[in-house]
Order: sequence, then C-alpha cells, then structure tokens
Amino acid sequence: MIPEFYEYLTQNYEKIISKIKVPEEKAKEVKEKWIERQPRDLEGRLAGIDSSWNLAKHAGFFFYLVNAVAVDQTGRYVVEPKLLADVQTADSISQEYRSIDYYLESIGMEYESELAQKAISLGYTALVDNSALAVIYDKRNQKVTALIEYVMSLINSEDIIFIAKSSESRRDIKGSVGDVYYYTKLTYKAGISKVSYDDHGVSFFYARIDDWAPVIRVEVPGKISEGEAFKIVDTLHSVSVNGYPYPLYLAHSISKITDEELSKAESLLGLSSEPYAREVLWE
Repeated sequence: MIPEFYEYLTQNYEKIISKIKVPEEKAKEVKEKWIERQPRDLEGRLAGIDSSWNLAKHAGFFFYLVNAVAVDQTGRYVVEPKLLADVQTADSISQEYRSIDYYLESIGMEYESELAQKAISLGYTALVDNSALAVIYDKRNQKVTALIEYVMSLINSEDIIFIAKSSESRRDIKGSVGDVYYYTKLTYKAGISKVSYDDHGVSFFYARIDDWAPVIRVEVPGKISEGEAFKIVDTLHSVSVNGYPYPLYLAHSISKITDEELSKAESLLGLSSEPYAREVLWE
C-alpha cells in the first residue's frame, strides 16, 4: 500500500465509518423483529455439504483442484465426494463466467447441488453452506444459466437448509449495510428474526443458535411459519458447536484445499518445475 493511503483514510474517516453507524429507528426495528428463545434439541439426520477450489497460475496455463463433500456430524462421508483436477487456459472458459475464479466456484456449486440431491435421496436433510437467494439475485449470475438451474433444482427439493455465515442482503432491515450486521450488533440472545418469504419460493430468517454466538442466515424452500423456523433452529442446535452446525464445520474443514496441498498435487504431477505467471515479479 502506498503511504498516501494513511492520510486519505484519516481525511475520509467520517465518510467511511458513517455507513456502518446504526440509526435509532433501525435499532428499534431490529429489536422489534428479534424473537428471543433458547433452542431445544430436536434430533435430525443432517449432512453438511461444502466445496473448495484452488489454483496455480503458470506462464500460459493454470492448474486447478476442485472438490466437494457431504458428511455427517462424525465426519463420515454420506455420499462419495466429487473431485476434479485439470490444466486449462483462460480463453477456453466460456465468456459467461468472466473469470477463472468464478468458473471454479461454479464447478464447486454444481458439485454441491449433486451431493445435496444424493444425500436427500438417502434420507438426510442437506445443510448447504450458501445462500440460494444470493446466487439468484447476484447480477453476475444472470447469464450463467446452468448455475441458476442448479440452485433452482435445490429450491424445489425438500429436506434442504441453506446456511450463510455472512450475508450482504439488505432486504429485511433495508439499512446501508447487510441485515446480518444489525442483528449481530444489536442482539446477543439466542433467537430468530421474523420469517420473510421471497417470491422465488424461499423463506428466510436470521438466527443465533446460542447466546453470543454468531448470527447466521437460514433459507428453506417453501413458506414456513415462525414455529417451523424454531424447529429448524432446534434441529441445528442438536448438532451445533459454538453456535454453528458441526456437520457444516466438518464439511468446510475436510473439503478445504490449502496452498500446501495444491503444491503437493503439482509436485505429484511434475508441474512444480513449470514456470509460474508471477516469476517476473519475484513472487
């Protein structure tokens, strides 16, 4: 970062920070919408589903790894994982994806969709680490027909819960930043926000599974009642650690592809000796 940035930040402090200040009327609205309730454990058969990708950019091509898993609360695969490794060039990717990163993320989401459907067919409720509505409303996704189809197929499924650790949606509180910021900052007790319904056939609400735990966004297909939302939270609470569903935590940890693992994969294929794209910068 250039030194001039420090002066810039000092001069623009109020302009930047004002965007996350909570107006009194918003604080009142949040407290009115938040329903406090301590969860009661409700047993369920849950499978956490998540994906990961990583890539190395070489001079003239990139090498990538993508994988996705579906696991129960013990870390056992409930469905065989999906995985892919390949060498490709940026100009071989369809223009609808716009970037390599977005292309690989889309493959991961396709795999998550497949695993979720298989887990559901085996009698599990699929916990997917994503927001279905965020995918639908993200303008970047409008041209990616296949991606929207994956999400819509999941929305039309039963026994699936989408859980987002972070969200920039402002549809509930309609503030200057995401709803999750206000619920996180202004509440601390376990509970949920009032349930909302989206025209795409999805109900959503924000939840804190334990006192002082992080707030998560929960989405489920169909129109549900407040009582049904509490049952969902009860089921999640039965397998949660520190306020987060443990199957999802395990799915994230197991599927994550680190830089070290990527390097090992490259060494195995003899790619580590090939020139990298940023060698000219000594990086």
